[in-house]
Amino acid sequence: MEDSIRNDQDVDNATSDDEALLDPSDAAEVVPDDPDHLMDLDDEDEQADDQEQEIQLQNDSIAHFDLHSDSIFCIANHPTDSMIIATGGGDDITYVFSADVPSPLLPPSYESNPSTTRSSLQPIAKLQGHTDSVNAMTYTLGNGDYILTGGLDGQVRVHSATTTGTAQPYCLLASAQEVPEINFLAPCPHPSYSNTFALGANDGSVWIYNIESQGKETHLQV
Repeated sequence: MEDSIRNDQDVDNATSDDEALLDPSDAAEVVPDDPDHLMDLDDEDEQADDQEQEIQLQNDSIAHFDLHSDSIFCIANHPTDSMIIATGGGDDITYVFSADVPSPLLPPSYESNPSTTRSSLQPIAKLQGHTDSVNAMTYTLGNGDYILTGGLDGQVRVHSATTTGTAQPYCLLASAQEVPEINFLAPCPHPSYSNTFALGANDGSVWIYNIESQGKETHLQV
């Protein structure tokens, strides 16, 4: 009985407290409930998001190369001439080109009448022979005498990258196919072994090759 009386008293006290806290006369302003207001806020947020997504892009590049007919999978830079770049792609082709082009004083976006069309850079060499995508590439270190290409056909191909000696630049010197697919090529950084490189395959194996020149012939020695 005492518990019931105590509970009734607690309810009465809580009710009186709520009335004291929620006395309308204490309110400075009564804001009516407007469900459309929340919808307006959502519309404003969406408009703000749309405005934030409107980004104006400027192409300030001084040149481009787009002769590949499929995706580009690898890029290599000549170790002594930073302007010489090689690319390999899904079209089974390797292109070599020079990025040594005149640089304007200001980027194209600052020009009063910027040109909307621009021709691609032209290649120095077009290396063919792979039967699947070229996805690995490197120059040998030191003087960059050779350019190596590896493909998903398992071939590693060695081309001359210099005009010294009897070999013509970018002619095929040697090739080998010991694995199903090539995943990476890495040149040896030691100056005493500039013609040595490593090959990594999809079967988990790593092969070390040395490029050996004997007269007019070049061989790959494991």
